[in-house]
Amino acid sequence: MTRPSPTRHALAASIFVLAVTTTLPALATNGYFSAGFDTESKGLSGSGLITGDGPVASALNPALGVKMGTEAGGCLAAFMPHRDTTVTGGKGTAYLQNGVFDSDKELFFVPCAGANYKVRDDLAVGMLLYANGGMNTKYPTNIFSPGFGTVADAPLGVDLSQAFMSANLAYRVTPGITVGVAPIFAVQRFKAYGLSPFAGSSTSSGNLTDRGYDYSYGGGAKLGAIWEVNNWLSLAVAGQSPILMSRFDKYAGLFADHGGFDIPPTDSEGINFKITPKLDLMFEHQGIYYNFVDSVSNSGNNPTGGTFNWRLGDEAGAGFGWRNMHVFRIGTQWKAMDDLTLRSGYSYNTDFTKGDELLFNVLAPGTIKHHLSVGASYDITPNWGLSFSFTHAFSQSFTGDFIGVPTNGGSQVIKLRMDQDEASVGLRYRW
Repeated sequence: MTRPSPTRHALAASIFVLAVTTTLPALATNGYFSAGFDTESKGLSGSGLITGDGPVASALNPALGVKMGTEAGGCLAAFMPHRDTTVTGGKGTAYLQNGVFDSDKELFFVPCAGANYKVRDDLAVGMLLYANGGMNTKYPTNIFSPGFGTVADAPLGVDLSQAFMSANLAYRVTPGITVGVAPIFAVQRFKAYGLSPFAGSSTSSGNLTDRGYDYSYGGGAKLGAIWEVNNWLSLAVAGQSPILMSRFDKYAGLFADHGGFDIPPTDSEGINFKITPKLDLMFEHQGIYYNFVDSVSNSGNNPTGGTFNWRLGDEAGAGFGWRNMHVFRIGTQWKAMDDLTLRSGYSYNTDFTKGDELLFNVLAPGTIKHHLSVGASYDITPNWGLSFSFTHAFSQSFTGDFIGVPTNGGSQVIKLRMDQDEASVGLRYRW
């Protein structure tokens, strides 16, 4: 077996280090989880548990390492979300300002990098860096002021980014069954600004808003398996544990449990039909269990129409009221020519919250439900390859009532809306 040269090892290491030192911006697709981690999976709307291709494929399923070759590479995606909030209703000194408010900053660059090494035909190891998800809003006008307080500071917004770094081990147990494991180290970055109107509802108003970026660190693991039943049918499962994170101390007066913000567990299942030797049709499901994270799933509504029944930062403090999310995907991958692979995909996800939980979701409008993607990979030479993908997330709105204190104008209607576009390019080297 030919061993890779030190120079080639250095190339893979350099790509990985470059990505680690790059700031990962925030995004929002399936809630605040990414729909695919690399260019190839993005071209399938996040599918690829069985047919994953490219040096970062095992981020979806650690068992893919054995199916991949010895390769290294990276990707860069241009993520373009378009978000706005509309507030109507109420009277007098209503809690929220009425009007249409657009979120600024509509272009983010998101990198990924990875390397996979086939130790033997039945054993592979790898290193990966990828963006798991996040959320970002920036309103030039503070929708919450005046109303919740006397300070009308602006702008209003949040910025959350999540990066995963993992090692990957894949082993073929039998000719048809492969398993994989990937310990994960996670980093989160967060800042909030313009939330001073909620100072009177916080357990620690000095750690509520405008503290700049804070960082959180933690770890977990992902497991995966692939069963190639026969030459036309394959099955796969993958699961990620809860990622237990350190607290955001600078925002202990904002997030429930004094700044807690763990990353929820997920599970994924897939079935792949090889329609022809060159055409794959895949159906996949992913569950994202936001209920494991109090700061995300705790209710933030005001059902009584009177004094708020929560305190920001408490163990049972207000959250975003997010539900567990289920994502359903269909993908196709066609080896059109020896050096050209074409991809397409569609995904649908369930609602992120309920209509009476929109107060805080002005900051995190995870309204998207439908994604449509196309992609392609082209081998420039036997060693070098390029990949491209484009995804459009269709405009989706979510409307609900916020019940303010009656003397402050009563009920107001909040409408959150978002659509997204994302273009990604990937480069890889095989040896």
